[in-house]
Amino acid sequence: MQLQGKVALVTGAGSNIGKIYATALAKEGASVVIGDLDGALAKEAAAEIAAETGVRTLGLEMDMGNDAHIEAAVKATIETFGGVDILVNNAGLARGRWSLNSELSNDEWRHILWVNVGAPLAAARACRPSMAARGGGVIINQSSMAAYAQTGGAYAVTKLAISALTVQLAKEYGGDNIRVNGIAPGVMNGRIPKEALDKVLSMQLLQRRGTPEDLAGAMVFLATDASSFMTGQTLIVDGGPAARP
Repeated sequence: MQLQGKVALVTGAGSNIGKIYATALAKEGASVVIGDLDGALAKEAAAEIAAETGVRTLGLEMDMGNDAHIEAAVKATIETFGGVDILVNNAGLARGRWSLNSELSNDEWRHILWVNVGAPLAAARACRPSMAARGGGVIINQSSMAAYAQTGGAYAVTKLAISALTVQLAKEYGGDNIRVNGIAPGVMNGRIPKEALDKVLSMQLLQRRGTPEDLAGAMVFLATDASSFMTGQTLIVDGGPAARP
């Protein structure tokens, strides 16, 4: 129960990796706000996590493409729980994943750039005053192994940008005792063609596909005092491809 008394806001947490993150934080004692584009899914996940862990939860519709939604979610978190200590910027779009060619329109590019980079910044800005008033906080940004791969298109560009944003926010927020770190997952599910999955596995030092649960330990480490002297870092959790020469 390393996070007893803390309040966490996790974006894109109605299912998959975000839900795993929210559950892991709740198991450490944190009150958890689940934001998701699908408000009904967010409320369902919040109820399930509360039943499993016994902590207080709140599920909110949170469209990361909408400034007002971001600000409203942070406001609701503060009004319900008294403040916010941990922000996990998990939500993101994989649109345009493999190419920056003309098939990706300028409007689509602006949208993925905003959701994957602009919205995490907006959420961090909205949470900063409460974190500072509470003596500090933690922001965890979701990057991706794709940021460091040879191909990855628009998605990869935005995930490399979020790693750079992590460093810059760490510089600017350190004076408020707010630590900013990131996680770069590898392939964590089967939603890619088998040929592509086989290629990824052939490059991994650990010969198995990752699961969202594989990320939970890294996220809890970054959220707790176990990493109290770390900021501006992105942990790569991908089975080892980055270790290849």
